[in-house]
Amino acid sequence: MEFDDLLQHADIVVVMVPLTEETTGLISTREFGLMKPTSILVNAARGPVVDEDALVTALREKQIFAAGLDVFDQEPLPANHSLMRLDNVTLTPHIGSSTYATTREMEMCAAKNLVQALQGDTPQDLIKELKD
Repeated sequence: MEFDDLLQHADIVVVMVPLTEETTGLISTREFGLMKPTSILVNAARGPVVDEDALVTALREKQIFAAGLDVFDQEPLPANHSLMRLDNVTLTPHIGSSTYATTREMEMCAAKNLVQALQGDTPQDLIKELKD
């Protein structure tokens, strides 16, 4: 099934892609026009993947039913942003992965990396730019 067909038939569209040149603006005015008026958009990828201005318009004009966003073009989302004034959108402050399990895993990774560094080894999860 092609992407446009998926948008036309999906009840819920969940965006989970990395931010690249190809995915920036992936969901915009044209895509909202393809979606059903009962569709819900969930963006847990990166903010710029969804055109926020087009999303606000789609929500105001009832092109789609609702949206759930955990990521935004600008984080934190400004208090006066149009998305803050819509009743058909649920916003979370980029905490979608904040569960006990993921927090515990991040703590363990940080501790292991610290021990490796203190032992004179290269930490396993060193940021690439810092390796060079």
